[in-house]
Amino acid sequence: RVAICMQRSAALVVGLLAILKAGGAYVPLDPSYPSERLAHILADAAPRIVLADAAGRAALGEAALVSCTVLDPATLPALPDTNPSVAELTAQHLAYVIYTSGSTGIPKGVMVPHRAIARLVINNGY
Repeated sequence: RVAICMQRSAALVVGLLAILKAGGAYVPLDPSYPSERLAHILADAAPRIVLADAAGRAALGEAALVSCTVLDPATLPALPDTNPSVAELTAQHLAYVIYTSGSTGIPKGVMVPHRAIARLVINNGY
C-alpha cells in the first residue's frame, strides 16, 4: 500500500497511475480532511510509502510520517524510463483502499481489487 496525499492536480493522477503500474495499491488521503482522520487512516492502512506534496505533508504532520518513507512528487530521484512489469499481478490483487466514515464515525477501509475497476470500465463502455 502507498498512501497518496496531494492537492488535486495532474501530478495526483500521475502518482495514482504510477502506483498501479508498479503493482502497488493506493490509499487516497485528502489534505483537506481533519488531521485526526488522516492520522487514523495512516495508522490503520500502514503504508510503506507516502507520496505527499507540500500540502499533504502539512496536513499529515511530521509526527504521523516518522515511520514512513515519504516521497515528494516534485523531487523524485532519477528512475528508469521503462514501464514496470509485474508479471504476478492479477485481477484479484488490491488496487486501492478507500476509507468510509463507517456507522460508528470511525473510518473503515474498503479494499478494492483490480477486477472491480476493470468491471466498472467494461460496464460503462469506456
